[in-house]
Amino acid sequence: MNTKQLERYNQIKDFLESEDFNGFTKKDLFIMQFIKKGWGQDIAALSNMAEALTNIALSGSRPTEEIKELLEAVIYRALHNSVSSYKKDINKVKSLGKYGYYLEHLNIILGCYFCLAGPKYRKLNKRISQHLLDVSMKYENYHADLLPNSRMKWSADQAAIIHSLWLYDKNNWIYDKSDTIRMHTELAQKWLKYMREEATTHKDTGLFITEVQGVKRFSKQPRGCALSYLIHYMSRFAPGVAKQQWELYKEHMLTKRLGMTGFREFLPSYRGRWTPDSGPIIAGVGIAASGLGMNAATSVGDDRVFDIINNTASPITRVMSAMKWIPGINILAMIATDKLALAIHLNAETKTEWYFS
Repeated sequence: MNTKQLERYNQIKDFLESEDFNGFTKKDLFIMQFIKKGWGQDIAALSNMAEALTNIALSGSRPTEEIKELLEAVIYRALHNSVSSYKKDINKVKSLGKYGYYLEHLNIILGCYFCLAGPKYRKLNKRISQHLLDVSMKYENYHADLLPNSRMKWSADQAAIIHSLWLYDKNNWIYDKSDTIRMHTELAQKWLKYMREEATTHKDTGLFITEVQGVKRFSKQPRGCALSYLIHYMSRFAPGVAKQQWELYKEHMLTKRLGMTGFREFLPSYRGRWTPDSGPIIAGVGIAASGLGMNAATSVGDDRVFDIINNTASPITRVMSAMKWIPGINILAMIATDKLALAIHLNAETKTEWYFS
């Protein structure tokens, strides 16, 4: 790791080694300045931390035992009642219900641990994987429910769900050399077929739409943060399709404005507003779309685009880091320095191959 990567790693390490964890706070997540519950960015931050830590261990940058302990801390926080979608120990919950968003990230975290440290959490990993498979396959659009009280189904989240099943399959096969059960294969094929249909592909760009239920005004639009997220996860189980979407994404949504190179949150033809989950949109460039875009870039092997966006972001991040101690300005400074941004950046810049079979 270089100096900046080590600095980000140590910030995450300090957070995970803290013994007084009682949930994420406004100091940890920018979104919690506006949304008390954080819209699930706590579990997303932990998921990206787990991926980044696994990258680091597998590359040999830090000792495996050190990373294993940090992954245990990630799991502890992911199962903590302040983060979990359940009111009691998940192992005592009879039905996992309609909590696809929380479960996709928890399953990725468990898969990261399995990949690096073995099958300690295999039983829970398998239970969640089977549940996510069952609730995805029951619908004609092959999208699981994400929240009990919401009809919204984001394509990016379904990609994360399938990625978590792919990760379970990979780990399970390596662990016991059993090739009899593949949880992700049929679902991935049917989901990709559905996503390529006319109703779910934006006709002017060929990009996958954001939300398949048509709940929001922007549902049938490609959105930057969603595409960055989707391409990262899809690159594992459908690398060819991920590459195709990446090239279209660059063609239609990568832009340079006011000296900044990044991804648009919305197409130029669509008038959309920023939301707490997208972060600010500056001259059309989305903060979340660009940050997540760096992660997608390294996932599809496009180091050039990663470097371009990173070089744009680095001076801004340095300024924001310096401002985070200034009252009144520190809230804005958190956009690029909170735990989620930190974890995504570290995940992007430490990307490495996990499997070679």
